[in-house]
Amino acid sequence: MKKNFYLDNTAKSLFIVTFLVLAFYFFGSILMPIVFSGIASLILLPLVKFFERLRLGNVFSVLLTVLLIIIILSGLILVLIVQSQSIVTEIPKLMNENESFLNIDVDDITFSSISNWIGLSAETLQTYLSSLKGGIITILEGSYKGVTNFVVFLITCPIYIFFMLMYRNNVYRFITEYQKNKKPNQDSDEIIDDVKHSMFQYLKGMLLVMTIVGVLTYIGLLLLGIKYALFLGILTALLTPIPYIGVIVSATIPIIIAFLTKDSGWYSIGVIGIFAVVQFLEGNIITPNIMGKNVNINPLIIIISLVIFGAVTGLLGLILTVPILAVLKVIIEHSPRLKPWQYLFEDKKS
Repeated sequence: MKKNFYLDNTAKSLFIVTFLVLAFYFFGSILMPIVFSGIASLILLPLVKFFERLRLGNVFSVLLTVLLIIIILSGLILVLIVQSQSIVTEIPKLMNENESFLNIDVDDITFSSISNWIGLSAETLQTYLSSLKGGIITILEGSYKGVTNFVVFLITCPIYIFFMLMYRNNVYRFITEYQKNKKPNQDSDEIIDDVKHSMFQYLKGMLLVMTIVGVLTYIGLLLLGIKYALFLGILTALLTPIPYIGVIVSATIPIIIAFLTKDSGWYSIGVIGIFAVVQFLEGNIITPNIMGKNVNINPLIIIISLVIFGAVTGLLGLILTVPILAVLKVIIEHSPRLKPWQYLFEDKKS
């Protein structure tokens, strides 16, 4: 009887997971901003409560919090755009100043082979331009759709966050009343508090990890003599929350800069070495010690979830995977019916 009970609960859980995956696949552009806003609201709640303790009122406290976050993020994006334009403008000048780059040593097999290949293939590449028109149009259409979704995301998320924080007590009363009617022995207040604590600890830990990774990257690139080391360190820190893709993107840019502005390919290899060391430290020492047990989730579950969320919801899904898993872990730990799933989530090797 007990075995059938667990099998029935497992079947229901798998059905719910399948339903959610399909829902996010078909309606991800609508659901993901809501999920993101919910997690952001939990993270911003302490700031709202701080303003409320100053007797600013609920409406003004929420409005001030949302406006403050918008201003900070807008300023950060503006700085990144301006610095990126500066890099794009100055790289050609640096290439002209770098005589060793313009006059490649004939004894350098790697550079000479690349140069010869480009020269021999120039005419061949021209013939392929017409065949690429269709592909370019398809890419532009996809880019237009992506930009449209991003604009909608930027507009709707602040609105969602504002009203979620405004009417958070309504949501709280709904959850407590629902849990009270469904499971009288379930402590819903404890679940809500644990979820909020988990999100706050995740944010605090992630900010510290981002700072350490950014500083280490900046120091490494600075010692190597790579231009724009500070900007590249900040960019690496900002891309740290994006699993796997973030490190690839943040490493590619300094590798290209080193290749274009330095007189030896060893500088590019040095950049790869710096990112390899930093990522090793981040994955094995920094993150485990900072995050601790707050987001102590089985790496296999994280990888599977990243693949599913990334395929279903795109980049935003990758960013939200770990916070969503952290919330699910708290819910599972407080739900006796979901205890079998707890063994899948916990990071224990034996």
